[in-house]
Amino acid sequence: MEFDKEKYKVWKLPHPMLLHWIINPGLAFNELILGQRIPKVTLIDKTSNAPLMERQYVPCPECGALNDGRLWSKDNSFGHWFGYICPECYGRIPCLWNITSLIVLALTFPIWIWLKIFGEAKWLEKEKGRFAKVVSSELPEAKKTNWLKMGITYGILMFCIMVLPKIFQNQLTPSEIAFQAAIWLGAGLVFGLAMKLFLGSRK
Repeated sequence: MEFDKEKYKVWKLPHPMLLHWIINPGLAFNELILGQRIPKVTLIDKTSNAPLMERQYVPCPECGALNDGRLWSKDNSFGHWFGYICPECYGRIPCLWNITSLIVLALTFPIWIWLKIFGEAKWLEKEKGRFAKVVSSELPEAKKTNWLKMGITYGILMFCIMVLPKIFQNQLTPSEIAFQAAIWLGAGLVFGLAMKLFLGSRK
């Protein structure tokens, strides 16, 4: 699919933000549990001075539509376990997979394959209904966000998910708990910085 390179900057692998999504193990929770996905290709409008969030477009390889990236924000950020669908033609838009997610999916194949076989068609119909509401509503505008608070919150959440079960099972010493806390705090700060660059930048 060809794009106007004078107007759009193309974000695809190996863009640093996309690499972060693939290699950060904590984001497997977002993909597998929350159903948060990001497309393989995103276009950034270079001719606009709006915040980055308002200049992102997701191209559909099937019909060629350039969909506003905000269609997958706010209340429609989650629930996309089977990927993105184009609101114009309902075709599939390719999305990235986190490496940890792929490992988990490979190990649990006998479980989730039945969800895919019997649930994907129902999910697709639900997605169409969601987009009918999203397209008819006003798209969100970029707002000032406390990225530090977002990063710390993410770090605490991931610490609770990944470490607390081991603590309750007495599998970690106090020094190991402190080390894990530092690791996830650092990961949270990196996540907050990444989101600031990804959503708040005007470049």
